[in-house]
Amino acid sequence: MIKFLKYLLKTAIFWLLLFAFYRGVFILFNISYSGGTPLGILAKSFLTGLHLDLSMTSYLILLLSVIQTVTVSISRRFSYKALHVTNLILITIFTALLLGNINLYAYWGRLLDAEGFSFLKTPWVILASVKWYESILFMVIWGGFAWAAIYLYSRWTKHFKSSQSMAPLNTAIAAFLTLFTAAVMIIPIRGGFGVAPINTGIAYFSSYNYANHAAVNPLWNLFYSFKRMDARTRHYKFMDEDKALAIYNELRTVDNDSIIKILKTDRPNVVIILMESFSAQVVGCLGGEQVTPNLDSLAHQGILFSNIYAASDRSDKGIVATLAGYQVMPAYSIIQYPAKSQSLSFLPQKMKQAGYGHLSYMYGGDIGFKGMNSFVTLSGFPKVITIDDFPSSTRGKKWGVHDEFTFSRLAKDMKNDQSDQPFFKFFFTLSSHEPFDVPMETVYRDPYLNSIHYTDRCLGQFIKQVKDNGLWDNTLFILIADHGTPGPRKATSQMPERYHIPMIWTGGALAVTDTTITKLGSQKDMVATLLGQLNIDASEFRFSKNILSTGTHEYAFFTYPDAFGYVTPTSYQVYDNTAKKYVMQTGSVSQIDSLRGKAYLQVLSADHLKR
Repeated sequence: MIKFLKYLLKTAIFWLLLFAFYRGVFILFNISYSGGTPLGILAKSFLTGLHLDLSMTSYLILLLSVIQTVTVSISRRFSYKALHVTNLILITIFTALLLGNINLYAYWGRLLDAEGFSFLKTPWVILASVKWYESILFMVIWGGFAWAAIYLYSRWTKHFKSSQSMAPLNTAIAAFLTLFTAAVMIIPIRGGFGVAPINTGIAYFSSYNYANHAAVNPLWNLFYSFKRMDARTRHYKFMDEDKALAIYNELRTVDNDSIIKILKTDRPNVVIILMESFSAQVVGCLGGEQVTPNLDSLAHQGILFSNIYAASDRSDKGIVATLAGYQVMPAYSIIQYPAKSQSLSFLPQKMKQAGYGHLSYMYGGDIGFKGMNSFVTLSGFPKVITIDDFPSSTRGKKWGVHDEFTFSRLAKDMKNDQSDQPFFKFFFTLSSHEPFDVPMETVYRDPYLNSIHYTDRCLGQFIKQVKDNGLWDNTLFILIADHGTPGPRKATSQMPERYHIPMIWTGGALAVTDTTITKLGSQKDMVATLLGQLNIDASEFRFSKNILSTGTHEYAFFTYPDAFGYVTPTSYQVYDNTAKKYVMQTGSVSQIDSLRGKAYLQVLSADHLKR
């Protein structure tokens, strides 16, 4: 068994070195795409890339361990012949894919994925796109590189010979141990013991996209894209494309437009606080549980938008809505696909273009969760603060840094970043996420309510710090939830209570206070609404509307897995794409409203497919 483990170790080292080699070839061959990326950043891509390299290598070790388990069980001996053949086959195939990725990037500036791989269905298209000698040259290089890798691997593992036949008991023990080895590989495959499994977002460590792309393991990226291929390529079509677009454009039409101005200045400091799981069900000023006295107080000191719906049901989708003003699809979130999300327009980029400085994003948890790191990097934040920037003593048992410490850091950064240039901060809270682990005495028996109350208490302490530091008067604070929850009312995915969330604007930069705006809107509308107040063009945010514009239509649209909801001031509808029907319709539902919901999803679906 020890000999077999040594074999697996040598095999793992071989594959890790092979991936590193092709990363170097990728960087050199496609250096024209580097855009001035510093050598130090390119070098760091090798270190960052180890995450996905190790995950991919662990898949291979798992496969070899399973093969050995079968071999031991049948032949009653450790044999390396089948393992050797398997590796030779994989080396040959993977060499072609790794070289193909390098070549494809030279043409498209993107990594090999399921969409690119689909061109193999039409090889004549590929041949028509390249010169004849390029095809021959590729085959020659493939053969040469594959032969070289096979030769090196064979030399590296040549000393491993089959063992002698074992007794039945020893055979059973050996089979169990090899199978256990395969099971252990699940840990590095998913990237450790974290809450969420690893994804391509972990490779996005730099503002230089070329270095990020170099850090992505091409094979891991390809297989991951196949896993989600159906979701990404599905088009929701309910009617003629022109008809859907016409209905959607009618929704976008602004009648007798005038913007209600609520700011004292068009360049205040702006701080957006995305509040984890803050459903309207637990916000007192929205008729919910009385557990948020500080948030309720801030609503009275500012503006309460009382009729806002989340774009979807999870944090990764709420981040897309609030940073890009974009609506996620029912089956997947664009945040997990940097190749698509990099085509979006982003709020931080617009703020920077308008003269804002000291842009920062702070989240006290794992920035790699659901591809958050790549999305945040692409959105334009030069400074990203994560769990790694806090001592371990500030962390909870599982999820990340307690809110009291991140709020305190935010107040400190605001104080340090005061200058003639307004600043823009985006802070995503954490403590009200499962498992609701908070360093506070139990005030409410329900852990969820107790965690909401804790974050609200932290918010109150933060606002006091802000006022004490003289930062209140020229700052606009936008407090908005990332998504709703089942909450105390145990709302299902079809119920409006699941998506109703708070949005509160407060701070000394406001010209009005103690105001409630009942106009119906969506979480993603925050982007266009904010830009409108700052006199910044928001036309590129196609799926975000200005709630404070008197001429915009009142509606909200949300999604959850393979379903969507469409809300108007007089109706609420939920359509299930699997059942192919509206599964909930309440209020005064009209035929045109039913068509509008379908048209919205169809136009959105077409937009996703283009990215």
